[in-house]
Amino acid sequence: MRLHALLCIIILCAAMPALAQEVTLRVRTDREAGRVDERIYSHFLEHIFRSVNGGLWGEQVWNRSFESLLDDRGYWSTAQGELRQATMAQNARFLFGDPTWTDYEFRAEAMKTGGLEGFLVIVRADEQGAFYWANLGGWSNQAHQLEHEAAPGRRRPVGPRPAGRIEANRWYALRVRCEGPRLRVWIDDQLVLDFTDGPGATLRGRIGLGTWHTTARFRNLRVSALDGRELWSGLPDTQVAAHVPTIDHWTPLGEGAVAATAEDPLNGRIGVSMNAARGPAGVRQRAIRAVRGDTISGSIWVRGAAPQGLRVRLADEAGVVAEAAVPAPTAEWREYTVRLRPSRTARDAVLEVWLAEGAAVIDQLSLMPASARRVGGFRPDLLQAVAALRPPTIRWPGGIYAEHYRWKDGIGPQHQRGRFPIRLWDDEDVNSLGTHEFIDLCRRVGAEPVIVVNGGRHDPSMTMEDYIREACEWVEYCNGPVTSRWGAVRAANGHPEPFGVKYWEICNEAWAYGAEPYARRANAFIEAMKRVDPTIRIIVCGGAGTHNAFGGNWNQVVITGSAPRFDYLSIHHYEDPNRFAEGPLDYERHFVEIAEMFARSANPNAHLFVSEWNAQSTDWRTGLYAGGILNAFERQGAVVTMASPALFLRHVSATDWDNAFINFDHNRWFPAPNYVVMKLWRDHFAPVRLDVEGDARGLSVVATATERRDRVILKLVNPTRSEVRLAAETPGARRATMWRVAPGELSARNTLERPDAVRTERAQAVVRDGRVHVTLPPISVAVVSVTTR
Repeated sequence: MRLHALLCIIILCAAMPALAQEVTLRVRTDREAGRVDERIYSHFLEHIFRSVNGGLWGEQVWNRSFESLLDDRGYWSTAQGELRQATMAQNARFLFGDPTWTDYEFRAEAMKTGGLEGFLVIVRADEQGAFYWANLGGWSNQAHQLEHEAAPGRRRPVGPRPAGRIEANRWYALRVRCEGPRLRVWIDDQLVLDFTDGPGATLRGRIGLGTWHTTARFRNLRVSALDGRELWSGLPDTQVAAHVPTIDHWTPLGEGAVAATAEDPLNGRIGVSMNAARGPAGVRQRAIRAVRGDTISGSIWVRGAAPQGLRVRLADEAGVVAEAAVPAPTAEWREYTVRLRPSRTARDAVLEVWLAEGAAVIDQLSLMPASARRVGGFRPDLLQAVAALRPPTIRWPGGIYAEHYRWKDGIGPQHQRGRFPIRLWDDEDVNSLGTHEFIDLCRRVGAEPVIVVNGGRHDPSMTMEDYIREACEWVEYCNGPVTSRWGAVRAANGHPEPFGVKYWEICNEAWAYGAEPYARRANAFIEAMKRVDPTIRIIVCGGAGTHNAFGGNWNQVVITGSAPRFDYLSIHHYEDPNRFAEGPLDYERHFVEIAEMFARSANPNAHLFVSEWNAQSTDWRTGLYAGGILNAFERQGAVVTMASPALFLRHVSATDWDNAFINFDHNRWFPAPNYVVMKLWRDHFAPVRLDVEGDARGLSVVATATERRDRVILKLVNPTRSEVRLAAETPGARRATMWRVAPGELSARNTLERPDAVRTERAQAVVRDGRVHVTLPPISVAVVSVTTR
């Protein structure tokens, strides 16, 4: 009985919070410790996880130009004696031939028509999913390599990897010889790969062709036995039809024929053909929001012969919500206006396009509600969510997105814009939000734009000089007078006045270059871009992690190699959310290290831009981390003058990176804890940092004041499991107001159904005897505003 009682006491004690701590601090209102730059409360917009298309941009149609395909084998077709691959799929491949073939030679001629890498020549693809492929011009078009997939998902490089590349727009003669376990590969009759496999070798199977982030044409395909006897030649027409891919976000309707087509699309590579010979044909997309009184308008491009025209409608389980007629199309592409007036509100309508007779090809179906058009084309609730954070700057377009971004694809009429070249983190962007729209976003929310230029790492078909020219043209497009070449193009696109973009970043996460080559590359970009506009401020790519990463001295090498040409060093850090307490402290020490590097360099006036930071979750751990890292930025204001977290916005359907500030579906949104905390901190920004004396005993504390010293702000993070009773001596204190976020559990989070489970609430703050008295619950954050005059 005594043992049972003792165990109960132990269990109860373990479940109880630790005893409250008493903390006394003194705020030195008479001593300025430093300055805080409000740009540490900036943000970063990247086109991934439907943040823009399907999110912030008010376009309601996902994959409006039908370019994004679900089948990662790509879009294959035959024409003029050629097998063609017309998409930039990451792993486009097409198999044909006899699975019983053993020893043989496969020959083909191949031409790369665009993209990043080269060709995949596939041999011995057996019925269990094993195969070999010769990856010619792989790894950003730097090398050739045989790879063996012994079972689905278990692919590994085998044999040598000689340097080599595949040029665009020229024909190559390819030959692969399979002879027992030995595989040999020739390009233009030069042996480039020779490998003999061991136990577990795959010894029989079909052949195939493929690409990786590349488009290509193939001809003169032939398979022969090793004695020269022909086994097969020609084009695999029947199998090609079976490989027409499924279009992302769209499903076919009716009895008629519906298929993706690469024949004469309006723009890009894909349109949708509909043939009603066997009955009505159409396509459908789900999850469209329709609101009564909020007219949805836009257009569709159509060509074909359909005497009755087409119908575009919104419907749900209760019936038709809105419908519009499209006139009979002509043989040439033509744009037709679509205007849908919802008769009632439907939160989950289906968008349908119907063809009753004839045949037509459609492309670029774009629809936007009037409520979005009134605010520049942005989804109103998400625009307000961004505006509420009052970002001083917004970094754009990436991130890794910037490493592939071609800015000229994002200007001009929407239907003429190019597609982002690859599928990246659930997104295959259609460039609906380009330079003009981004600048307009910044102006609407009071932010200065920060533009990251493509440094040229991913397309070896272009030289560094090509990319420097492209960056310089972008600077001129944004900042040049209307009399300049690209300023005139900007004016023709509707904005005669220069945008005046001040901040330009050279590449994103450029670590693959190596520190010294990157510094030389950055210098070349900087010198050329500043000849276009000498007033711009330059950001160069720093390291990542808690300490000097990637070779141990990346930051030092870049600072030495590029000083004094740059103004800011851009660094990144993503923290384990379980390190919400110690992570910010470790990273703050890193700021001090880099400040010392600046001080020793030829550029002692340089500053840090923490251009990507976050903890990888959307529970309360992320909120605690946000409070801690923002306090670190404020304490280190002498060196950290800009900062922007990632992710900013994320559709809830996303398959990765659950750490976004703004999370949404097609109807509503919710703030993550990092949003809640950063908004609270931003709403109480004050530029003068004050000294704080005393033992904070685990609290993260920052004190700032207004320029007039009439208000003191205390920003407090209690990452411990103990309640803390804080007495802060604040000379001149008259009254105090406290706001805190204290959900009580690290697992607490907001959702679409409960968007305010983690929220800011008012709490008691008492001024007595010159001290401000507040209570901080365990694992909580708070802001206290103290009036001193």
